[in-house]
Amino acid sequence: MNKHFAPILMIIISIALWLIFYQELPDQVPMQWGADGTVNWYASKLTALLVNNGMFVFIYLILYLVPKFDPKKKNYQQFSRSYNIIYHSILILFFTINIIVLFTSLGYSLKIEFFIPVLAGLSFIVLGNYMQTVKPNWFIGIRTPWTLENDQVWRKTHRLGSKLFIIAGVIMIIVPFLPDAFAFPMIIIVSSIAALVPIVYSYILYRKLK
Repeated sequence: MNKHFAPILMIIISIALWLIFYQELPDQVPMQWGADGTVNWYASKLTALLVNNGMFVFIYLILYLVPKFDPKKKNYQQFSRSYNIIYHSILILFFTINIIVLFTSLGYSLKIEFFIPVLAGLSFIVLGNYMQTVKPNWFIGIRTPWTLENDQVWRKTHRLGSKLFIIAGVIMIIVPFLPDAFAFPMIIIVSSIAALVPIVYSYILYRKLK
Protein backbone atom coordinates (compact mmCIF):
# COMPACT_ATOMS: atom_id res chain seq x y z
CA MET A 1 0.00 0.00 0.00
CA ASN A 2 1.25 3.50 -0.84
CA LYS A 3 2.73 5.05 2.31
CA HIS A 4 0.90 8.31 1.57
CA PHE A 5 -2.55 6.73 1.42
CA ALA A 6 -3.23 6.63 5.18
CA PRO A 7 -1.85 10.14 5.97
CA ILE A 8 -3.75 11.77 3.09
CA LEU A 9 -6.92 9.87 4.01
CA MET A 10 -6.62 11.11 7.62
CA ILE A 11 -6.14 14.69 6.42
CA ILE A 12 -9.17 14.46 4.13
CA ILE A 13 -11.34 12.96 6.90
CA SER A 14 -10.21 15.61 9.38
CA ILE A 15 -10.92 18.53 7.05
CA ALA A 16 -14.22 16.98 5.91
CA LEU A 17 -15.45 16.53 9.49
CA TRP A 18 -14.54 20.10 10.42
CA LEU A 19 -16.42 21.40 7.37
CA ILE A 20 -19.45 19.15 7.93
CA PHE A 21 -19.87 20.28 11.56
CA TYR A 22 -18.63 23.84 11.01
CA GLN A 23 -22.05 25.48 11.32
CA GLU A 24 -22.73 23.60 14.56
CA LEU A 25 -19.52 24.79 16.22
CA PRO A 26 -19.73 27.60 18.80
CA ASP A 27 -18.29 30.97 17.84
CA GLN A 28 -15.40 30.37 20.25
CA VAL A 29 -13.70 26.97 20.10
CA PRO A 30 -11.43 25.65 22.90
CA MET A 31 -7.84 25.26 21.71
CA GLN A 32 -5.82 24.57 24.87
CA TRP A 33 -6.59 22.82 28.14
CA GLY A 34 -4.96 22.68 31.55
CA ALA A 35 -4.12 19.45 33.37
CA ASP A 36 -7.52 19.56 35.11
CA GLY A 37 -9.42 19.96 31.84
CA THR A 38 -9.99 23.71 32.21
CA VAL A 39 -9.84 25.59 28.90
CA ASN A 40 -6.96 28.09 28.80
CA TRP A 41 -7.40 29.45 25.28
CA TYR A 42 -10.28 29.94 22.88
CA ALA A 43 -10.23 30.90 19.20
CA SER A 44 -12.85 31.61 16.55
CA LYS A 45 -14.15 28.51 14.81
CA LEU A 46 -12.55 29.59 11.52
CA THR A 47 -9.18 30.01 13.25
CA ALA A 48 -9.62 26.64 14.94
CA LEU A 49 -10.39 24.94 11.63
CA LEU A 50 -7.39 26.51 9.89
CA VAL A 51 -4.92 26.07 12.77
CA ASN A 52 -5.79 22.46 13.61
CA ASN A 53 -5.89 21.20 10.05
CA GLY A 54 -3.07 23.47 8.88
CA MET A 55 -0.82 22.09 11.61
CA PHE A 56 -1.80 18.55 10.62
CA VAL A 57 -0.87 19.17 6.97
CA PHE A 58 2.35 20.94 8.00
CA ILE A 59 3.47 18.01 10.17
CA TYR A 60 2.72 15.59 7.32
CA LEU A 61 4.80 17.64 4.87
CA ILE A 62 7.69 17.97 7.31
CA LEU A 63 7.76 14.22 8.01
CA TYR A 64 7.67 13.49 4.29
CA LEU A 65 10.02 16.15 2.88
CA VAL A 66 12.77 16.77 5.45
CA PRO A 67 14.41 13.32 5.13
CA LYS A 68 14.86 14.02 1.42
CA PHE A 69 17.09 17.00 2.26
CA ASP A 70 18.89 15.42 5.20
CA PRO A 71 22.70 15.39 4.65
CA LYS A 72 22.61 11.83 6.02
CA LYS A 73 19.60 10.77 3.93
CA LYS A 74 21.29 7.53 2.83
CA ASN A 75 21.03 6.27 6.41
CA TYR A 76 17.22 6.31 6.20
CA GLN A 77 17.38 3.16 4.08
CA GLN A 78 18.76 1.33 7.12
CA PHE A 79 15.78 2.17 9.34
CA SER A 80 13.01 2.77 6.80
CA ARG A 81 10.56 0.43 8.58
CA SER A 82 11.10 2.14 11.93
CA TYR A 83 10.79 5.57 10.36
CA ASN A 84 7.51 4.64 8.67
CA ILE A 85 6.09 3.41 11.99
CA ILE A 86 7.22 6.58 13.80
CA TYR A 87 5.95 8.71 10.89
CA HIS A 88 2.48 7.14 10.97
CA SER A 89 2.32 7.14 14.77
CA ILE A 90 2.92 10.90 14.93
CA LEU A 91 0.26 11.55 12.28
CA ILE A 92 -2.26 9.28 14.03
CA LEU A 93 -1.61 11.23 17.24
CA PHE A 94 -2.32 14.57 15.54
CA PHE A 95 -5.36 13.17 13.75
CA THR A 96 -6.83 11.80 16.98
CA ILE A 97 -6.21 15.05 18.88
CA ASN A 98 -7.79 16.98 16.00
CA ILE A 99 -10.94 14.87 16.15
CA ILE A 100 -11.10 15.07 19.96
CA VAL A 101 -10.87 18.89 19.79
CA LEU A 102 -13.64 18.99 17.18
CA PHE A 103 -16.11 16.81 19.06
CA THR A 104 -15.26 18.41 22.41
CA SER A 105 -16.13 21.75 20.80
CA LEU A 106 -19.45 20.27 19.66
CA GLY A 107 -20.35 19.55 23.27
CA TYR A 108 -19.34 15.92 23.65
CA SER A 109 -17.77 15.11 27.02
CA LEU A 110 -14.57 13.34 25.96
CA LYS A 111 -12.48 14.23 29.04
CA ILE A 112 -9.55 15.63 27.11
CA GLU A 113 -7.47 15.73 30.32
CA PHE A 114 -7.63 11.93 30.23
CA PHE A 115 -7.11 11.26 26.52
CA ILE A 116 -4.20 13.61 25.82
CA PRO A 117 -1.77 12.14 28.41
CA VAL A 118 -2.75 8.61 27.36
CA LEU A 119 -2.21 9.39 23.67
CA ALA A 120 1.09 11.13 24.45
CA GLY A 121 2.15 8.14 26.56
CA LEU A 122 1.38 5.67 23.79
CA SER A 123 3.37 7.85 21.36
CA PHE A 124 6.33 7.89 23.76
CA ILE A 125 6.22 4.09 23.99
CA VAL A 126 6.17 3.72 20.19
CA LEU A 127 9.02 6.23 19.79
CA GLY A 128 11.00 4.53 22.54
CA ASN A 129 10.48 1.09 21.07
CA TYR A 130 11.88 2.09 17.67
CA MET A 131 14.30 4.83 18.67
CA GLN A 132 17.22 2.46 19.18
CA THR A 133 16.96 1.30 15.55
CA VAL A 134 17.30 4.83 14.15
CA LYS A 135 20.62 5.52 12.44
CA PRO A 136 22.46 8.88 12.54
CA ASN A 137 20.53 11.65 10.80
CA TRP A 138 19.74 15.34 11.24
CA PHE A 139 15.97 15.06 11.61
CA ILE A 140 14.75 12.37 13.97
CA GLY A 141 16.22 11.03 17.18
CA ILE A 142 18.50 12.52 19.86
CA ARG A 143 20.52 14.90 17.71
CA THR A 144 23.31 16.52 19.65
CA PRO A 145 26.75 17.60 18.39
CA TRP A 146 28.17 14.54 20.14
CA THR A 147 25.77 11.90 18.79
CA LEU A 148 26.08 13.28 15.27
CA GLU A 149 29.87 13.19 15.39
CA ASN A 150 30.31 9.72 16.83
CA ASP A 151 28.29 6.64 15.79
CA GLN A 152 29.01 4.84 19.06
CA VAL A 153 27.73 7.81 21.07
CA TRP A 154 24.64 7.88 18.84
CA ARG A 155 23.97 4.18 19.36
CA LYS A 156 24.46 4.12 23.14
CA THR A 157 22.55 7.38 23.66
CA HIS A 158 19.57 6.07 21.72
CA ARG A 159 19.67 2.81 23.63
CA LEU A 160 19.33 4.80 26.86
CA GLY A 161 16.78 7.19 25.33
CA SER A 162 14.68 4.25 24.18
CA LYS A 163 14.33 2.95 27.74
CA LEU A 164 13.59 6.40 29.17
CA PHE A 165 10.91 7.11 26.56
CA ILE A 166 9.16 3.80 27.24
CA ILE A 167 9.21 4.44 31.01
CA ALA A 168 7.97 8.00 30.45
CA GLY A 169 5.19 6.70 28.22
CA VAL A 170 3.97 4.23 30.85
CA ILE A 171 3.98 6.96 33.52
CA MET A 172 2.04 9.34 31.25
CA ILE A 173 -0.65 6.71 30.76
CA ILE A 174 -0.95 6.47 34.56
CA VAL A 175 -1.06 10.28 35.03
CA PRO A 176 -4.84 10.70 34.40
CA PHE A 177 -5.52 8.43 37.37
CA LEU A 178 -3.48 10.63 39.73
CA PRO A 179 -4.87 13.60 41.70
CA ASP A 180 -5.01 16.81 39.63
CA ALA A 181 -2.36 18.45 41.81
CA PHE A 182 0.19 15.81 40.75
CA ALA A 183 -0.79 15.34 37.09
CA PHE A 184 0.77 18.40 35.43
CA PRO A 185 4.01 18.41 37.51
CA MET A 186 4.43 14.70 36.79
CA ILE A 187 4.11 15.26 33.03
CA ILE A 188 6.69 18.08 33.15
CA ILE A 189 9.15 16.09 35.28
CA VAL A 190 8.86 12.89 33.22
CA SER A 191 9.13 14.71 29.88
CA SER A 192 12.13 16.72 31.09
CA ILE A 193 13.98 13.62 32.30
CA ALA A 194 13.32 11.75 29.06
CA ALA A 195 14.52 14.73 27.01
CA LEU A 196 17.47 16.02 29.03
CA VAL A 197 19.15 12.91 30.47
CA PRO A 198 20.12 11.50 27.02
CA ILE A 199 21.58 14.89 26.04
CA VAL A 200 23.77 15.03 29.13
CA TYR A 201 24.67 11.36 28.74
CA SER A 202 25.75 11.89 25.11
CA TYR A 203 28.12 14.67 26.18
CA ILE A 204 29.63 12.64 29.04
CA LEU A 205 30.04 9.56 26.83
CA TYR A 206 31.62 11.61 24.04
CA ARG A 207 34.15 13.16 26.42
CA LYS A 208 34.89 9.73 27.87
CA LEU A 209 35.56 8.20 24.44
CA LYS A 210 37.73 11.15 23.46
